[in-house]
Amino acid sequence: MQAAAAIARSLTAGLKPGEILGVIRDQCRPIIGGDCWALARLDREGQAWEVTAVGGQSDGGPEVRGRVPLDHPLLAPILEVPGTPVFVRRSPRLEAGSRVPPLPVAAPLHSLLPLMAGGHLAGALVLGHSTGDSLDRSDRDFLRLAADQAALALENAHLCEQVRASRARLASRQVALEHQLKRLTVTDDLTGLHNQRDLFEQLPREMERARRAGSACSLCLFDLDGFKEYNDTHGHLAGDRLLRTVGAVVSRTIRAKTDRAFRYGGDEFVLLLPHTSGAEAQVLVDRLRQAVSQALAGAVGFSAGIAEYSPGMESRDFIEAADRLMYRAKRRGGNRLEPEGALPRRSD
Repeated sequence: MQAAAAIARSLTAGLKPGEILGVIRDQCRPIIGGDCWALARLDREGQAWEVTAVGGQSDGGPEVRGRVPLDHPLLAPILEVPGTPVFVRRSPRLEAGSRVPPLPVAAPLHSLLPLMAGGHLAGALVLGHSTGDSLDRSDRDFLRLAADQAALALENAHLCEQVRASRARLASRQVALEHQLKRLTVTDDLTGLHNQRDLFEQLPREMERARRAGSACSLCLFDLDGFKEYNDTHGHLAGDRLLRTVGAVVSRTIRAKTDRAFRYGGDEFVLLLPHTSGAEAQVLVDRLRQAVSQALAGAVGFSAGIAEYSPGMESRDFIEAADRLMYRAKRRGGNRLEPEGALPRRSD
């Protein structure tokens, strides 16, 4: 009874099968002996036993794990009459070349104690005996008590694992939802590009990186010539479709790992081009202009201004430089770029 009470005290929630088995062995062996011990968890879905085994001594070697089919000759008897122990049975001998994997409990005799959880067979406690070992009635009653404690501990361990897995899934879902929320707050619903709010968050950071690294950084601001007239003629739904098309063309034309595109408002768009000089930006933007013109079949034009970052610029200066260049392009007939390179800062 003292040993049974010690088992109950030691088997706390959250123990792993090997730890549960070690407690059972250490409390049972001084009373009933035993050369090796195993816990076999019944996996009905996988049609297998998940077996954890330890030696008879506290320092009897490492924990061994294995997985064997339900009809394994050593464990199958426990399935014949679920809930009924099998005491001191001769261990089955596997023929040479047998495809049945050996169970990691090597002993001439063994006893099987069912582990019942909620009225259902959840597994088995396996005790391996040496030749000549015997179990009297009190030993068998004691093993039944130990098996009941092991079943409860395994059930608690399984519940703890389910709680941990549930918490991990909830945490993962929360992270995914946070990412989705972040994406929604920085994304323009119509075009799928970043929105103006995100531009004003990212632009100062990118300018600071360029300043510290002494690297180039360019900004392009473009709008669609004749978009208002197109809207008035074809309707706002057609105008929205046109803007979605522009967003799709921009997304697949810019450099995905380097550049960022924003819908600035209405039919105005901004391209933030890190590590890109004004001359390099002009090549990229001209390629984009041609791609947009082809996708829209010339329905509207494309006027763009490209400014290159100069140390000392503020975000407002950078945007206004590109904006003035864009309007210069429109005054010169539209559907063109104005020119690469930075404008000097405007004096207030």
